[in-house]
Amino acid sequence: MPPLVTLATYEQSKTACFLKEKFESENIDCFFAIISTNEGEWEEVRVQVKEYDVERAIRVMMRIKEEYGMDIEQIEPSNLLRRILVPIDFSKGSEYACHYAIHLAQKINAEIKLLHVYPDPISDLRIKESATYLDYLKSTLKETENKAKSDIVDFTYKMKSYMDFCGISDVRIHSSMAMGNIIGHIKGVSSKYKPDLIVLGTEGRREDSKSVLAGLANSIISDLDVPIYAIPGPCSPDDFQQIKILYATDFNERDHNSLERLLKIVNPFEMEITCIHIDTAHNPAKQERMDELNLQLKIDYGQHFISCQLIEDDDVYLGLKDFASRNQIKLLSFTVHKRGIFEKLFKPNLFKRILQESNLPILLFPS
Repeated sequence: MPPLVTLATYEQSKTACFLKEKFESENIDCFFAIISTNEGEWEEVRVQVKEYDVERAIRVMMRIKEEYGMDIEQIEPSNLLRRILVPIDFSKGSEYACHYAIHLAQKINAEIKLLHVYPDPISDLRIKESATYLDYLKSTLKETENKAKSDIVDFTYKMKSYMDFCGISDVRIHSSMAMGNIIGHIKGVSSKYKPDLIVLGTEGRREDSKSVLAGLANSIISDLDVPIYAIPGPCSPDDFQQIKILYATDFNERDHNSLERLLKIVNPFEMEITCIHIDTAHNPAKQERMDELNLQLKIDYGQHFISCQLIEDDDVYLGLKDFASRNQIKLLSFTVHKRGIFEKLFKPNLFKRILQESNLPILLFPS
């Protein structure tokens, strides 16, 4: 792979994104490197291109002020695309997550940012004062950074090849990388990039799995305030033609807000939503509550196919799994409650079980 050259460094991500858009319109591949002084703090963005594209890229930069009559930092991007953030660790799970994000982005008119966070290779080493040792540290850091750059370039090309195979040409993908704490940097990048969604691969959530992100899925989901798609395996383009969605409800007030957000995301799809409550106590009052919800849904969302059902089952997970299997459900969704333990239905052990054992994509909303 040809080496990458840094052409500019900006404190605002919107400026870097604008320049990247200009480069890509000229068929110049562009990459971001995130430089931070504290983990989770996005201080600067380095805009990088391949060595053999430097001359062309500089010509593009020189034309910008002439075309717009102002410095690049003053230009407000006109890009109104939605934003999808996909953390990657180059595992199979990351590939599945990216495939899903690509099809999703095509449907909802979004761009995709790939984020790779690699560990600090010298964080556990004892710093010594000798010049030889300091040279070794510098060499190790550079080698690790170059490896991360090479891997993310290769991964990006693999995703673009997948798009070509699927006949998808209207989805933009760009990438960033950073060194340090994974969760800290995902939160930091999210605060600056402001994604509408995060798509996370959870395939390989086993002790012998090589997927770092899959092992951290619980922590990532619990710590972020952005809707997250958890993707457990491969997807098919057919999965996006018509989507039957199961939204698990516990009659919580926050469910109404999550349902609104769910509709905004899946509105471009031909979809059908069934709100399910699993009643393990066989409480007759629950059916009355469900009837009230169905009546209110007809009033508020009459233009959509949305209904509520009460399912009696002693095991919540098995009740959800059985309903999903019998009704060709393509997407599970629920709200993750963060106050103390997950309330009633969403206890920690149940949440982990659904995340680990479900073979369906799950869309989770923060409370």
